[in-house]
Amino acid sequence: MLAAALFFALVLGLVLGILIFATRPSGLWHNRPLYAVLSGLINITRSVPFILFIIVMIPVNRAIMGTGFGVNASKVPLSIIGIALFARFTEQNLLDVDRSIYETSYALGASTLQYFWHFLLKEARSGLILSFTSTAISLISYSTVMGVIGGGGLGYLAISEGYNNFNYELMWMIILAIVIMVQLIQTAGSLVARIFDKR
Repeated sequence: MLAAALFFALVLGLVLGILIFATRPSGLWHNRPLYAVLSGLINITRSVPFILFIIVMIPVNRAIMGTGFGVNASKVPLSIIGIALFARFTEQNLLDVDRSIYETSYALGASTLQYFWHFLLKEARSGLILSFTSTAISLISYSTVMGVIGGGGLGYLAISEGYNNFNYELMWMIILAIVIMVQLIQTAGSLVARIFDKR
């Protein structure tokens, strides 16, 4: 469930982030209506409390996965929130890149695709790595409430087998495991970002 959400967040979130960056009023493909629609959808997705978002998405889960509940159905809302988060992070990271990089790529005869791939994303890669790390940590947090629709996960286990059964030792062990997992992901992400940081 979490692995699928992270994959879609990385791939589709990156593409969507590039698209809203390029279609913004000052962007390379400036298209105000498209930017307004995409940016608005991202803002709406991020603003809805996740527990309510899960419930609202049940009909969508059923339409896409054939069921509104279970682990497979849980992939849909988790992936969508991951895509929205990473898309906004991507846009912000690309906006932080010096605008002169476009003139440099143009002077070197780069195509639009080459500009995005070899210049823009390369300059922003350290920030993008840190942003994806933050997205991954957020999705771990969100995944703990997926038990609402039968998604399982460590959070559901901590509540159902730990708290509800008065097994507080198990509950605290799961909390500790989640904390350690987050710390490892953050440390790894920061290390990789530092390696790719050109500054």
